[in-house]
Amino acid sequence: MAKTDALTVKQIHKQIGAKWIIRDISFEARTGDLVVITGPNGSGKTTLLRILAGLIPKSRGQVLWNGSEYGLDHGAIGYVAHKPMLYENLSVYNNLRFFGRMYGTGSKEWERELLTLVDLWHYRHEPAAILSRGMQQRLALARALVSRPRMILYDEPFTSMDQDGQRLLRGVLEENRPKTIQLLITHEPQLMEGFCYGELRLKDGQVQGGPYGA
Repeated sequence: MAKTDALTVKQIHKQIGAKWIIRDISFEARTGDLVVITGPNGSGKTTLLRILAGLIPKSRGQVLWNGSEYGLDHGAIGYVAHKPMLYENLSVYNNLRFFGRMYGTGSKEWERELLTLVDLWHYRHEPAAILSRGMQQRLALARALVSRPRMILYDEPFTSMDQDGQRLLRGVLEENRPKTIQLLITHEPQLMEGFCYGELRLKDGQVQGGPYGA
């Protein structure tokens, strides 16, 4: 039976200088949940995701993974940033291979499966620098999956993707749903049509009602 994970966010705050970026955000999610984070620019969406990814520290509050403050290790998280953040001088394949080796989850079969999934297998020997922005975003998606994550964080993943890329991403969301917690930032909630999800709406760094706003 697949393991069920729980993410618990308790009253987290982030302050930079005298400015509060996010304030008093609390919610819970479990394996199988898809949480869509919405809100205007500057509302704290990306800051929240970066805190959950362990990329920046919170100012106060708790982020618990299965009840443990320190159990949220990077190997359990896949992170698709707003920018692809690839090694542009490396080939498509070697970008994926690097991260697979770093997490200890890589194999020729798994890397081929992922590059086939994102329709980049035929480009595997090309440097990442020559890819279009949408293709780079597909490679970033494969990189996020290579660690076989139990939680996946997506920051505007539909950016620069054409309709084929958007369909591909929707398929990834659906396929990974039973085995992961997924949190996704988007300015285009219409792209989530057909999905059952909880919405976390942010404004001025705070949650604005909704199922996660209690």
